[in-house]
Amino acid sequence: MTNVVSKVTGSVKNWWVFFIIGILLVLGAIWMFRTPAESFAGLSGFFSILILLSGILTIFYAFGNKEDIDSWGLFLAGGILDIVVGLILLNYPKITMVLFSVFVGFWLLFKGISTISTAFKLKKEEEENWGWVLFFGALIVIFAFMSIVNPLIGAAYLVYTLAFSLLLLGIANIFISLKLKNVKSRIGDVRDNMADGVDRIK
Repeated sequence: MTNVVSKVTGSVKNWWVFFIIGILLVLGAIWMFRTPAESFAGLSGFFSILILLSGILTIFYAFGNKEDIDSWGLFLAGGILDIVVGLILLNYPKITMVLFSVFVGFWLLFKGISTISTAFKLKKEEEENWGWVLFFGALIVIFAFMSIVNPLIGAAYLVYTLAFSLLLLGIANIFISLKLKNVKSRIGDVRDNMADGVDRIK
């Protein structure tokens, strides 16, 4: 029984990774709102660094939970996707607005779907307010489609659309991290109660 509880507890370790990613995305969104990129190359470079950092942290989380969760491969794939997208944007800073909009749009689409999937996992864990994560994920998907379907929108509109998408994704990550922390604390309490019961039996 102890092994089972330890395995479940391990499934939510490193919850702070999502918190850090969320903070980075929110700060990035605020920066974009306050100081829109002066040039398209600047926007591409900014996105590449932000996405690279997100990918590195996500891969760290995936390998940290490799032995404990069945879906660690999904997190690994997401982290690898982040790094690939980040490197492409970093190596091609002069990419056209159309390609950039579509490229980032598909990246946001993947992130939105992942957020929705996480929402249903939180529901399965009987976490309250999981619907907010679902709501954020749905909005991210909507903005992703806006970016993909309307690649010829103006530069200013594109900056604010992506900034709002980053803000939503950042808030969703912070919310998810706090929910994972709650799950970890709750499971930890169960483990302690079980240990007390075993001690009484002894």
